[in-house]
Amino acid sequence: MGALNGLLSGIADALHDVLRFFYGFAHDYTLAIVLLTLVVKLALHPLTRTQLRSMKGMQVIAPHMEALRRKYKDDPKALNQEMMALYRAHNLNPMMGCLPMLVQMPVFIALWRLLYTKGLFGTAAVFGIPWMRLDQAPNLGQVLSAVAAGHPEQLLLLLFPVLVGATMYFQQRMTITDPSQARMFVFMPIMMGYFATIYPIGVSIYMIVSTMAYIAEYFLVVGSPPPMSAAPPKSQAAAAVSGGGGRTPAPMPQGKKGAKRA
Repeated sequence: MGALNGLLSGIADALHDVLRFFYGFAHDYTLAIVLLTLVVKLALHPLTRTQLRSMKGMQVIAPHMEALRRKYKDDPKALNQEMMALYRAHNLNPMMGCLPMLVQMPVFIALWRLLYTKGLFGTAAVFGIPWMRLDQAPNLGQVLSAVAAGHPEQLLLLLFPVLVGATMYFQQRMTITDPSQARMFVFMPIMMGYFATIYPIGVSIYMIVSTMAYIAEYFLVVGSPPPMSAAPPKSQAAAAVSGGGGRTPAPMPQGKKGAKRA
């Protein structure tokens, strides 16, 4: 545990140096947070690219995975063999979707801890707006009280929680193509939007920019998200579902003529 805390502290110190560099360049902490977030995302893009390519491959074979689970629901050993054959047919490694994320997590946690540091920004304001400070949490009760007291401009503080939730919702719509999974995660953007009313605006800015950058990476690597459908893709994976023994899969016969030839 001590080694992990030391690693996170070291990463946070390095990120702090980069943040101060950007502040000296831009003379604005809001812009410095945006630049720092983009630099971190750019540095980690090779890992994100590997993760997204694996995700794309898993989406392609997802309908066949479900078909295999139904077919071999009472035979775990055969199911595992057929799944491995399907992975080989598509040159996929399921772990490649997780390992890049594990490598990136210490960086993101350290960046979060840095931006959450009390007094990090002093009295710095968001884009020079004096009543909107980076270390301020847009608490819903306090905002509504300020509006009732004759300060309607305070409603702008709620823009950050809304953007946190909206960008996460759009990210989920892109990356989750299984309708059942989408229903499971439907409350996640709402929950994160609520949390954004508790932590400082500087953290919200980081989350918004980071999520938007991830969306851009997704379009760059994967392309437009496929519709939520369980229709099987026309690929060599179709043969892998019925094939086996490690031989090269052949095209699946189509129609009655194909069935007779088979």
